Amino acid sequence: MAKGLEALLGATTDLKEEIYIPRLKTSFTIRALDDDAIEKARAQATTGRSGEVDGALFNRGIIARGTIDPEFNAKELRDVYEASDAVDCVGKALLPGEQARIFKAILALSGFVGDDDLIEDAKN
Repeated sequence: MAKGLEALLGATTDLKEEIYIPRLKTSFTIRALDDDAIEKARAQATTGRSGEVDGALFNRGIIARGTIDPEFNAKELRDVYEASDAVDCVGKALLPGEQARIFKAILALSGFVGDDDLIEDAKN
């Protein structure tokens, strides 16, 4: 059996990781995202007739979909931050630097490792 085939047959895409948030003195649990989740984040962040992707909205969508704990769509959390949905809650609950760290960690776990061009491709 070929090595690549053997590797894929034994692989899982259910990847999880902890990322520590110093301000909150706790870790969040994140997961790898598949094409469908990334496409949904892109579609939600696409604005206007021009079809441009709002980068900040895309990043928050990735975080909302890729974070297992805390669940940004939890009613209690949305109520505290007066957020309309999980994506809005990410923007209101996390500082910009925290968002950037979590976003990069989710994309890295999803296979976008060490290549800023690949990360930009994920947005497009």
